[in-house]
Amino acid sequence: MDLGSDSTGRRRQTTKAGFPTRAAASKALRELTKTLASDVQITETTVSDYLATWLLSKHSLRPTTRAMYEDLARLYITPHIGGVQLVELRAHHLDRMYVAISIGVRGKALSPATIRRIHAVLRSALNSAVRRRLLPYNPADHIELAPENPKRPKPWTADECLRFLAAIREDRLYPLYRLYLFTGLRRGEGLGLRWDDVDLDEKALWVSEQITEVAGKATVGSPKTRRSVRRVALDETTVQMLREHHEAQLAERKAWQQLAAPHGRVFTREDGTSYRPEYVTKHFGALVRATGMRQVRLHDLRHTSASLALKAGVPMKVVSDRLGHSTIAVTANLYTHVYDDVAHDGADRIAALLADKPATDVSEM
Repeated sequence: MDLGSDSTGRRRQTTKAGFPTRAAASKALRELTKTLASDVQITETTVSDYLATWLLSKHSLRPTTRAMYEDLARLYITPHIGGVQLVELRAHHLDRMYVAISIGVRGKALSPATIRRIHAVLRSALNSAVRRRLLPYNPADHIELAPENPKRPKPWTADECLRFLAAIREDRLYPLYRLYLFTGLRRGEGLGLRWDDVDLDEKALWVSEQITEVAGKATVGSPKTRRSVRRVALDETTVQMLREHHEAQLAERKAWQQLAAPHGRVFTREDGTSYRPEYVTKHFGALVRATGMRQVRLHDLRHTSASLALKAGVPMKVVSDRLGHSTIAVTANLYTHVYDDVAHDGADRIAALLADKPATDVSEM
């Protein structure tokens, strides 16, 4: 195929061989002609090379998100289609890749949820390639994936929460785990909390930073979304707990002869340094096992907080704001099962209220 001339006037051509039949070669030529006619740049860039360039251009990604994208590209996308030239990438390449990773070819078999995550990353990258005129269309647009079947969270009951808190009352991280249960903060939001963000007189805290972990290293950054930057109201018992925790921290700092703790974090080690997020997760798991509680994840404390709030009659909008969800729809989708229980309880209450009212004689109206 003749591609015209380059900037120096030299003739540019591209050649591809290895087709099983003349008809197959003709079909490939027609597709390439159509691509060229759509004003797409014809290059020999491979999918692997393009993904590396695309990731470098994503300047707004949070460190944890960037690390996840890099891992998905390195572990799953590149081994299967990394050598395919970007301009020749078609839906059948993706179909074969998803079949292979779903049954464990070249690695561990993946769940539908993980495959959908890989697909989302690849689709976003290819959309960018279309906008940059490197592809005529996105081959990932019309791929059919297996349903995700997400697992519904199974939070603790109020009784389980009370038993757990009573059992770990003397643990150093008791105030942190209690705060997770009473506020629904994310793991990194609790660890990133500073005393400057806490107003005990106003009974509120502000989520403005979080600590995440990338490749085993703790990183301070902004919260997950814009809505995650928020004010969270505190109850009186939590305020009192934080006052006592602050006094204990000041006494500890004095014992260590520290004038000020680094960054002024609310939850720190004895020497004032911040905890690694993964340590807090593993420590929680060890406490759950040691106390004989029903096994849940640390993140399930957030689900527990939201579920108990909804069951207590707290409006969905208030719960959504406390959790820092991007929209109230996210909260509703996550806690549909809880909301259904609340709705049935509401229906029973309305029926009971009306049942107590004597029927009005229409003739008297």
